Amino acid sequence: MSGNGIQARKIMIGGGPAVLARPDGALLVDRRTGPHHCAPLSRLAQTPDMLRQLAAYGFDPYAAAAPGERVPTLAVRAWLDHMAASGPMVDGDGFLALNREREMVALVHPLSGGEGMMVPVDGIPTLAPGLPSQITPGCVPEMNNGHEAVPWMLAQLNTMRPKSQHLGDSMVALIEQGCTVPDILALLDRSDPALTDSLAVPISVMRADIAFHEARQAGGRLYYGTQLTTGDVAPTVADSWIVAGGADDALATAEVLLTGNPDATVAVVAERIAPAALHTARYAELCARYGTTGSGDGRLVFHIGTAPGSVRFDEHAGLFTEGPVAAEGYAACLGRAAQLPVAVEKLTEWAEGHHGRITGCLLFDEYRQYLGYRLNFCAENLIRQVDVTGAASWTLPAEAFPAELAHQLSALGLRAVPPESGSSPTDLLPVVEQAARLAGARRRQTVQVTETIPEGRR
Repeated sequence: MSGNGIQARKIMIGGGPAVLARPDGALLVDRRTGPHHCAPLSRLAQTPDMLRQLAAYGFDPYAAAAPGERVPTLAVRAWLDHMAASGPMVDGDGFLALNREREMVALVHPLSGGEGMMVPVDGIPTLAPGLPSQITPGCVPEMNNGHEAVPWMLAQLNTMRPKSQHLGDSMVALIEQGCTVPDILALLDRSDPALTDSLAVPISVMRADIAFHEARQAGGRLYYGTQLTTGDVAPTVADSWIVAGGADDALATAEVLLTGNPDATVAVVAERIAPAALHTARYAELCARYGTTGSGDGRLVFHIGTAPGSVRFDEHAGLFTEGPVAAEGYAACLGRAAQLPVAVEKLTEWAEGHHGRITGCLLFDEYRQYLGYRLNFCAENLIRQVDVTGAASWTLPAEAFPAELAHQLSALGLRAVPPESGSSPTDLLPVVEQAARLAGARRRQTVQVTETIPEGRR
């Protein structure tokens, strides 16, 4: 792989509905394995009436479905593919890195198996990687596994010095020895509760992470919802299912199970059904066909009122339990982890390896419409920047943004996209509109960079 002789060019990695944000003439690198390309489901959650604004961007939903019907996924896929092919593109994976001169490059790997490329990047690259990983049951967005909990613990113990110095030093020693999360947890269990009480959240994350992996190792049919909605796991591996979560991705997972396995029964367990999900055509259709009232066949049951916790698996019975439900299979659809995009892993390694830092700021247009976020990788007296838009931009990575700002942005998204529309900010129409606004603001040179949400939008 070599960048010799290759001219620097604008780069966009990822696309999907956010492809409208592609800078003029930019090389698009997109695997095209998102929900509109790999989903087993043949229809979206929305009807043409819910998506009518897409006509302004080249897709007429009424040409694909009747007003009360759900829009076919195939029609959306063809439209997205047409937009992607309107400029130079590679169907594959892209990663950002620095060359020996510390210039930004894109490492491009075509899915066809052809020779990879190292492409020098012109300007700030754009990422639209889609939604981050789903949250492990019992974990939180900022800490989605036991390893991610460790830095938080060490930072918290550092604020409690000198009384916490011995515990902090002992943890560091274990980490340097390559010890596992259970080893660290055992150390914490032996420690003074006066110190560990303030670590309750990361300790619970560690326990949840251990429970998750132990259930899998014991043969539990335990998956993330995306493994089912992208076809990576067959819905026939179990006939009774717990779907943990109440957003539309949980409903999509339930639909995959019910339509792909005629013998399946599904229990959706959640604190509530998300308001936007309640207004989708998917929810109404699932209740009518599979619910326990009216003409439904009774294979779908909702248990609402309690948020799912850590995985509980009875190895002898081969069953998961959540509240009053026991089932052979478990699908976690509990939100998204606050993590950096995979495409910037090498930039992260560079910054952290040179004792640098990663910071973030928000992007708005002159009308105070949210466009995405910018990452700043700072090390060796250099700054390298990346812009992130699309569905991923609504989950701010914990490595670069404070949790309070992430909560404020989430609230902004709920206000900006009324639940009555049947869409959340990460769904098709809102992502398309955001991408178009970003492209427009770039052409007008009116993109505003800020560390906070503008007044009047909070």
